[in-house]
Amino acid sequence: MKNVKIIFLFIFGGMLFLSSCDDDLFDITETITFKHEFVVAEQNAAYAENRVVDLTDDSDLIAQYGSKIKSIQVESIRYWLKAHTGPSGQTFSTVNLQVANSDGTDSKSLLHYEDVVLSGLLNNPTVVEMNPEGVTKLETLAETAPHSFSYLFDYAGNDGPYNFTIVFEVKAKMTANPLN
Repeated sequence: MKNVKIIFLFIFGGMLFLSSCDDDLFDITETITFKHEFVVAEQNAAYAENRVVDLTDDSDLIAQYGSKIKSIQVESIRYWLKAHTGPSGQTFSTVNLQVANSDGTDSKSLLHYEDVVLSGLLNNPTVVEMNPEGVTKLETLAETAPHSFSYLFDYAGNDGPYNFTIVFEVKAKMTANPLN
C-alpha cells in the first residue's frame, strides 16, 4: 500500500510539474523553404503577374502543424533565373516582388532592384536585401490560417522579347507547439 501511495505522489508531482512548465517547453522549431517560379515569355519590355500561394500545398510542415504554428520568421530570400534566352546585355531596369493578401489587397514590397543584368542571375542564387515591412506581412500571412498570400511580380526592361524563368526562394524558421 505504501508503494501505491509513493507512485501516486510521484505521478501527481509530475503532473504538477508539467502543468507549471512554460508552454514553450514543447515548442518545435523547423527550417522551412518554399520556392515559387514565374515563367515569362513576353514581347513587351514590361510585365506583371499576380500569383496566389497556398503554403499548405507547398510545405508539408505548414500543412502538418496548421493552427499550431506560433510564428514564422523569414531568414532570407534568394532569387535567380533557371532559364534565360535573350541577349547577354538584357536587363531589368526595375524588378519588384510584393506580398499581399490572397485577394491582392494591402500589398507590401519584399524586394525592389534596379539595373539588373539577367545573364548574371542565370543559375546564380542571389540573397536579396529584404524590405522589413514586406517581410512582416509575409510572416503574418504565412503563420495564420489559411496560410496563403499573393505574390505580385513585375519588371520593366530594356530590350524585349523576354523569355526566362525566375525563381524566388524564402527560407524561414517555423515555431509550433504540437500540443496546442
